[in-house]
Amino acid sequence: MVAYYFVAAAVLAAFPILTLYKVLVGKLKEEPAAQASIQQKFFIGVALSETIPLLLIVFGYINLTPVNSVEELYIPGLIVLFIMAYAVFFIFLQRNVDVTPEAKPIVQSFTLISLALALGVPIIAFVSLFMMMP
Repeated sequence: MVAYYFVAAAVLAAFPILTLYKVLVGKLKEEPAAQASIQQKFFIGVALSETIPLLLIVFGYINLTPVNSVEELYIPGLIVLFIMAYAVFFIFLQRNVDVTPEAKPIVQSFTLISLALALGVPIIAFVSLFMMMP
């Protein structure tokens, strides 16, 4: 079913970004002066990790057809909503652990950038599920 292409895209986009965020925010907390190189590594990692999800979204749009009933979209929609909620919870939880006062503004800005990038593909997937409604 086409709806699960969007679910797979959301999963394959969110979890690598969350893993990358966890690793790099730990380095950023240790060494706030290296913000530029850490953000550069993060953006490169996000670009590499979103290639397959973007291809899945394009493939899903190519095969996009309305479903027979809305009930067919309940489970894919709940999975995408769960991924979005998990990403928000995970990122905000990592933001508050072991942050020194001098690193707090840097970690805060990195967190907001990461949150936007981690939720981009799941939001696209959720909107795509709405487009499949009868």
